[in-house]
Amino acid sequence: MKLRYYTLRYLIIALLAVIALWASLYYVVILDEVYDNIDDGLKNSKILIVRESYANDDILNIREYGINQFKVEPLPKGPLYDFSDKFSSDFEYMEYDDDEEPVRLLKTVFNDRHGNPYKLTIRASMVEEDELLEDLMTALIALYIMLVVSIALLNHFILRKVWKSFYVMLDRLKGFKLGSGVKFEAPTSPVSEFKVLGQELEKVLQQNETVYSSQKQFIENASHELQTPLAISLNKLELLVENNNLNEEQLIEISKINDTLNRLVRLNKSLLMLSKIENRQFEEEENIDFNALINELTEEFKDFADYKEVTVNAINVAQLNFTMNKGLAVTLVNNLLKNAITHTKASGSLEIIVDKNRLTFLNTGETSLDKNKIFDRFFRSTLNEQSTGLGLAIVQSIASNYNLKVEYEYNQKHIFRIIFP
Repeated sequence: MKLRYYTLRYLIIALLAVIALWASLYYVVILDEVYDNIDDGLKNSKILIVRESYANDDILNIREYGINQFKVEPLPKGPLYDFSDKFSSDFEYMEYDDDEEPVRLLKTVFNDRHGNPYKLTIRASMVEEDELLEDLMTALIALYIMLVVSIALLNHFILRKVWKSFYVMLDRLKGFKLGSGVKFEAPTSPVSEFKVLGQELEKVLQQNETVYSSQKQFIENASHELQTPLAISLNKLELLVENNNLNEEQLIEISKINDTLNRLVRLNKSLLMLSKIENRQFEEEENIDFNALINELTEEFKDFADYKEVTVNAINVAQLNFTMNKGLAVTLVNNLLKNAITHTKASGSLEIIVDKNRLTFLNTGETSLDKNKIFDRFFRSTLNEQSTGLGLAIVQSIASNYNLKVEYEYNQKHIFRIIFP
């Protein structure tokens, strides 16, 4: 979720809570004010009715609500009555509407001019007030919704404008690549914090660019400087072997030295490639047909497989294409293929299954490998001196560069699986 939407979400939640509370309080206050006004009218009517009863005894005989909306009921003498005014709200049947309507009631006790107690009930219709409250509630809800929507929209546009430079900076950062030769430039912003962020990003990326260039140059120089003396040493050993004065024991020792130097050459090349992969120095990309690539490489490894007495079978379940560097695609398949053939015992088999979004290598083997270490650098499952222990580490590094998932499991066979996004 984007930052401005994340902020907006909490703002709207807070607004909904605050405005709902405000609207509820406002409604309660208005309702209380309406009741106060009606109650004042009822109390005034009570005073007039009691005053009129002293002059006209006929009022004391009104037992049902009439035009004046009150009734008087005689009470027995003797008990002590509460002469205070009591207000309540209720629904009563109205003949003119033929329906029950909301009313406000005042009930009280008074004495006539002869000292006889009477119960007086006065009612006032609340139809108009009730409609007023309904209209008020509707208006409040409409205002409430309009207010929340307006604030949310304003906040959205304001936040979008405020955060514009940040998102521009983020897009430029996503497109920035070390070693591309393009300098990262932060966009101008009126916000001080974004200015500081942009300046610090420029400094950090410039430092990384410098370190990257130095590291790249060092790797290339170190590789060159190592390859040259190794090549010279191997040539001198070849010349030394041609010397007929050497005995068998000396030739054996020279052969061991030659094997060690060849391993150093392979190790140097593997480390150089691993470093280049991690530094993303393989930029050229194209659409790779893995079905064709598997067929091509299995053909190249045919002699090696025959020598190891390993049966290799490529199964094309579906077409698999993926955009990546051609050299890295070859290295990826090459290392997995070589690893599988090398670690398959004589008379064993290797199956390579090419599916729509995955590449699977299944080779016969007796024991499971440590899945937590198998892709580590210099990890070797055997004591084979010819192995550099970097083949699967290179596979893992290539996969990480292209968001591929590498899996290993053992189920009667060693299973290496590359899952493409």
